[in-house]
Amino acid sequence: MRVNSTTNLKIACVIGCENNRDVCKIIHLRVDPEATDDDLLFAGKTIAALQTLPLHSIDRADCCDLTE
Repeated sequence: MRVNSTTNLKIACVIGCENNRDVCKIIHLRVDPEATDDDLLFAGKTIAALQTLPLHSIDRADCCDLTE
């Protein structure tokens, strides 16, 4: 059984390049675990559009405790 579910939205924006790899600033937001992937993608793109930095990626990270 899942308990204590949390979901984080991670929006990575490129701030530079080092050794041929993108260096990113990551915005972490705690969001409703019931949010759909499409909703979070839309929110991530909308927030990224407010930045002057180019978007690198949008990630969803779900976490919960498992109990019997």
